Amino acid sequence: MLNFTEILQNPITMMTAATVIALITLTAFVFILLLLRQRRCLAQCQEISNSLSRLQESFVRTNLNLESVASRLQNIESQHTEFLQNYEHSKVELRRLAEAVSGESLLTKAIDLARGGASAEEITLATGLGQDEASVIVKSHGGAKR
Repeated sequence: MLNFTEILQNPITMMTAATVIALITLTAFVFILLLLRQRRCLAQCQEISNSLSRLQESFVRTNLNLESVASRLQNIESQHTEFLQNYEHSKVELRRLAEAVSGESLLTKAIDLARGGASAEEITLATGLGQDEASVIVKSHGGAKR
């Protein structure tokens, strides 16, 4: 059996041992570097995950806001439609009132002309009323001269 000191003094054994120790050291160094890089990658992945989570929350809030805006727009559209209907109804009513006022003013003018002594023909020409209407106005409101 060989003595342990003799094995250590053998140059081939020493060279082999040095090579093994160098390989083990190099392997440990590479392993440590890989672990450090893995930690950095995990930290970056966590940051990305947090960013995506915040982005998703922002998306949900934006979506809710858009739904609220869409609901408000629908309300505005229905109010706009109602306002348009009211506007059209008001135009029709104003037209009717204008026609009624115009008709009344023609009658008032015809009555004033009859009181002033105008004939039925003159009233027809001045107001555009029919001959029969003008005759009735002259009879009802005409002066004592006629």
